[in-house]
Amino acid sequence: MTGNRQPSGQTFDEVLTRQLREAGWSRREFLARGAAFGAATALTQLLVACGQAGGSPSAGPATGGPTPAGTQAAIATPEITAAPTAVPPPEKELFVYNWDEYIGEDTVKKFEDKYGIKVTYDNFPDEPTQIGKIQSDGKGGGYDVTYPASTWIPQFIADGTIRKLDQSLIPNLKNLSAAWQSPGYDAGNQYSVPNYWWTTGYAWNPAKIKGDLTSWAELWKPEHKGKMYMLDDQREVFAAGAFRLGLSPNTTSAAELDQILQLLEEQKPLLRDYSTDDIAGITGGDVDISHCWSGDWVQMTYDAPETKYVIPSEGAVRGNDVMVVLAGAPHPIAAHLWIDFNLDGDISAANTNYIGYMGPNDAALPKLESYIVDDPRLNPPPEELAKLTELSYLQPADQALYTDRWTALKA
Repeated sequence: MTGNRQPSGQTFDEVLTRQLREAGWSRREFLARGAAFGAATALTQLLVACGQAGGSPSAGPATGGPTPAGTQAAIATPEITAAPTAVPPPEKELFVYNWDEYIGEDTVKKFEDKYGIKVTYDNFPDEPTQIGKIQSDGKGGGYDVTYPASTWIPQFIADGTIRKLDQSLIPNLKNLSAAWQSPGYDAGNQYSVPNYWWTTGYAWNPAKIKGDLTSWAELWKPEHKGKMYMLDDQREVFAAGAFRLGLSPNTTSAAELDQILQLLEEQKPLLRDYSTDDIAGITGGDVDISHCWSGDWVQMTYDAPETKYVIPSEGAVRGNDVMVVLAGAPHPIAAHLWIDFNLDGDISAANTNYIGYMGPNDAALPKLESYIVDDPRLNPPPEELAKLTELSYLQPADQALYTDRWTALKA
């Protein structure tokens, strides 16, 4: 290693022990960094911490391509600082697993151009497919980054499906608004970074259904038979039924879940389907009314601008998803760069402006389209947000109560 010759008569282990002492590191910390980023990168980080690698721990991030060959800049401290820090050399590939059409139009290309990293960007059609894939080997199914709902994070942490983030590689965490810097499902954002958030209600074609609708009861009206979708989402469908009955969408009471199931069984004959493409259902005219997420409604309006959307008066869900690095990520440095890149104010704003989902990013707010940020259905004021309910993580036994009934409903 350039600039770090071994003093005569000392073994490598003796030199390593001395450098750990100078850097104020424990041997356990050094081994943990080696496991996360590889031995070479861990040694480089140690040299920087000792002031021997010729780089500055507070140097700015790369703004062009990847780090030149033979140069290994790193970070001496995990704390987030006001000034961005240099990062270890990233890998040349990145495997991302996300929903279709759920990112800015040019985000992938801009990332590839900036870092010289080739992104393989795969899509999943629904949450069960996503979760099944990343749990298939217990480590992420070969992907680096995915976008689960926040409700999965406690289980993924417990199961070891995702890895703890090195926040020193994500300086743009400072862009998160205060409300998102330590969410209840992941204190301190140690394992996940908020991505988008939404409300859940329903959209309709005002040429076919007149009036300003306000209630979940609309989704049980016989006049919509064969022209109505519910989301193909277990928790969201049960939540709609719960709100209509005045129950908690997080109930774990078998008796209450049976009440909800009975209500959903009454609705089922009226439905065209439980859909994974509510956007096309409305814009293509297959249905006149559809259970949907707020961002999906925005995308409906691109082709059907008169489409209306409501957050029902009985109550509704406020949800969010997150970016995570999977436990078996083959490209962990590139994965951290991807998360940091998507937290950039310009990139985050471009993502929201393209897909219509609000982000938790303060730096992006001044750059958002006014029709998104000023619409209380997409960006509710605090007093309205307080009326919405976040879906909670369910213990496996409680999740099974929902899954058994969902399976029976769709049989």
